[in-house]
Amino acid sequence: MRIAAVVHNGVKHDARVLKGAASLKAQGHDVRLFGLTADESEDFVLPNGIPVHLQHRDLSDLKPRVEREDLPKGRVSSIWTSFRIQGETVFESVRSTFVPDIVHMHDHLTLAAAAMYKEAFDVPIIWDAHEIYEDLASIEPERAAVNSRIIADNVQYVDGFITLNQSIADFYREKYEALPEAVLVPNAVERVTQTKYDGRLHEAAGLEPEQKILLFQGGFSPHRGIPALLEASKLLREDWSLVFMGWGKLEESIREYAESETDRPDGRARVAAVPSAPHDELLSWTAGAALGTIPYENTGLNHLYCSPNKLWEYPAAGVPILATDMPEMEKQIKKYGIGVTFPMALDPAQIADTVNALSDADLEQMAANCATYAASENWQKYEGRLISLHERVSGVQEEKGPGAGAAERAPATLWSKVVDFFRGR
Repeated sequence: MRIAAVVHNGVKHDARVLKGAASLKAQGHDVRLFGLTADESEDFVLPNGIPVHLQHRDLSDLKPRVEREDLPKGRVSSIWTSFRIQGETVFESVRSTFVPDIVHMHDHLTLAAAAMYKEAFDVPIIWDAHEIYEDLASIEPERAAVNSRIIADNVQYVDGFITLNQSIADFYREKYEALPEAVLVPNAVERVTQTKYDGRLHEAAGLEPEQKILLFQGGFSPHRGIPALLEASKLLREDWSLVFMGWGKLEESIREYAESETDRPDGRARVAAVPSAPHDELLSWTAGAALGTIPYENTGLNHLYCSPNKLWEYPAAGVPILATDMPEMEKQIKKYGIGVTFPMALDPAQIADTVNALSDADLEQMAANCATYAASENWQKYEGRLISLHERVSGVQEEKGPGAGAAERAPATLWSKVVDFFRGR
């Protein structure tokens, strides 16, 4: 099949998009990726043979178009028109390149052009919803309204629907009854072999080798529980240190805590901050933690029902999880015994008490469970669902016979080579 995978971003850092495309390519399909960039338009080919076209995001016609269409003045019209222009830009990239047999749309912005794909190609459309777009953390009401409108206007064109977990699937099914039944494909990571920790995280944080690390990894963004963690650090036992590895808006607040004077001895800092790690080295850094934390705040349905990448990344490095008791995260953590949760009220004392109560034996058992989890819960487990859905909506499964798609799946994808490509190797 000729498959057009379309997305509103620059593709290069979207692991879900790249993994999905690689899995489909490994089946022998002609997969091509189309995205947007704020820079000059760009064409390149991934190591697994997937062509990528990034079209320059040109919004110079936004205001004139609002006026031409006599839309009401205000943010809603501006956002809606911007999203339509971007969706149409990706569509034009596809139309000028080839005629697909199926279109795989990632996120909601590309969905704005769904009618154009149907009219031009008359092929099945699969929509891959990575989030609950109308209830993102701190989303402005105008943007939420536009996101909802785009989905409501275009679900009629969707032939196959993919999302991350059952809670998000239930939300979409209740809100948009025309959507097909969801196929669940979580953000699991590629299966990897855990390596022995070499001490790099402790060294960078200035900590003694035996010091236990509670690690926050990723973007230092609002609504991710960072203020509560910083307050909890004051109550942690002296053998625990809170380490932040990443970047973002709250970096200054974190560094103020890290640089403040304490009565702790050298090598046992209350809070430390280190730069973000290169993606190809991430697990080697993460492996130095005794616990990896995901303290998301309940600031909307997208957070409430989240199952973020770190739910797989921490265990892949052999690190148990400390997370808010959001339903999807708690379900995974408890089912596999890969960590502990605390109430989503994010009380610093409760967070500290939860950490302080863990014995070395508790941590060792959870780390062992992480190895089992990582071996069974990975991208290879779920990519068959993605492949089978494409075959089903296009009629390929019927031609090959029931179940043939899963039985004939190729071995592991070339994902590692794709990642190496973007690291400049």
